[in-house]
Amino acid sequence: MKVLLGTQHTIEWIVLGATLVVGLATVTLATGYGVTADPGVGAGFLPLVGGLGMILGGAMWAIQLVRAPRTSAPEPDPELEPATSAAVAFLSSDNEEDADEAELPDRAGWIRIGVVVAAIAGAALVLPTLGYTLSMALMLAVVLTFVGKRTPLVAVGVAVATTLATRLVFDVWLGTALPASSIPFLADWGL
Repeated sequence: MKVLLGTQHTIEWIVLGATLVVGLATVTLATGYGVTADPGVGAGFLPLVGGLGMILGGAMWAIQLVRAPRTSAPEPDPELEPATSAAVAFLSSDNEEDADEAELPDRAGWIRIGVVVAAIAGAALVLPTLGYTLSMALMLAVVLTFVGKRTPLVAVGVAVATTLATRLVFDVWLGTALPASSIPFLADWGL
């Protein structure tokens, strides 16, 4: 992997540093929640694993950045044949255009980001009322429908299957108490 000197290299180091800081903060906060509990894993177990994963990923990324040869962008050789020089110029300009396009999403991209953020915020708001199962299924169905462009039937089916699978893992296998609905008839159903 070649790393370009300058702005891109600096940005990578800044993002790497931020990743390590967030990972360390996550690990620190997770230990405060408790990693173990009587019925199974504690509330801090998954954040601890996530934070350690961020730190490990950041360390591997740092090794790649340190070991990568630093080169500047290739300049077309005027000695080459015109067709070859034109191909090099075309490929170089194509890479620059891709880099410019990757900086900010287009309007549709911003809409997809907004849908995901709104779905997560909405799920967080209704979680105490609807409970884990319904709020996660609704969130996944919205994201799959509006971002994943799935038909509503497929989105609901995948959302329900995924939510039930996560309930199996966390509630049954790991013994973690997931939030139940505060609505009595939903709570009676185990939702």
